[in-house]
Amino acid sequence: MPNYDGPMIDTHHHIWLRQDVTWLADPPIPRMFGDYFGIRRDYPVEEWMNDIVPEGAVKSVHVTAMWAPGRKLDETKWLQSVADKHGFPHGIVCNADLASKDIEAELKAQKQFPNLRGVRQMLYWDTDPVRQAVPRPDFCNDPDFRRGFALLEKLDLHFEVQVYAGQVQHAVELVRAFPNVRMILVHAGMLTSRTPDAINEWRAALTALAAHPNLHVKLSGLGMYSGGLTYPQARQVIRDVIQIFGVERTIYGSNFPLEKLYTSYADFFGMYRKVMAEYTEAEQRAVFHDNAVKFYRL
Repeated sequence: MPNYDGPMIDTHHHIWLRQDVTWLADPPIPRMFGDYFGIRRDYPVEEWMNDIVPEGAVKSVHVTAMWAPGRKLDETKWLQSVADKHGFPHGIVCNADLASKDIEAELKAQKQFPNLRGVRQMLYWDTDPVRQAVPRPDFCNDPDFRRGFALLEKLDLHFEVQVYAGQVQHAVELVRAFPNVRMILVHAGMLTSRTPDAINEWRAALTALAAHPNLHVKLSGLGMYSGGLTYPQARQVIRDVIQIFGVERTIYGSNFPLEKLYTSYADFFGMYRKVMAEYTEAEQRAVFHDNAVKFYRL
């Protein structure tokens, strides 16, 4: 099939002013995605639009850039103002601590913004302290977290699941316990290594999660752990994900500007286009556009 040239929706990106984002401040500290000097600057919506519109992007979803503690609502308010002025982003995924005692009031405050669609709380954990967003690998089964999580169904918000393969048994318990909450697995399940053992563990984790129809998967951040992305790496992940989840539950996202550390958007998306050319035109449009419209209600 020819490379896809239809409309595209990027469902995972960030924009920011550096002054608002604590983790971009001085001094830099070790991060799971390595050296990030190249993005320790403003990344405004104008630059974002210049990156994506030439590639056919018609809409986008902003996933929280993790502003300073206590400024979760400020981030959403700013993003909505940007969207009102520029059009992008069309959907907003906010930051939330679902274990907070005040979480219901906090989520209701977030819901005042029309572009709000869902919530991300990073749940990833492994033995490397740099890769620990929560205190323990089964934090998603903490009673306080579960209490807050139950509000997502009530408020009609989805959840962005961000875990490692080694946590799959805990993530499966969460997905199984809330069959009426729409969820999406971020960064294709975060494959951290390209060794055969790591790939097999990752495939097994995806298979266990894909058994639950309320969970979708996002093809984002594929180069985050490898200092960039090669065509063979992209092809392996994309084909495996589609084989396991099916075209109908697979959605495109970029993770820019983190991926901009290593490549331009044109080259990055061009790699996706090349891999997806192995699928039918309808399948390509589903992954790049139609599934996002349905899941994110765009």
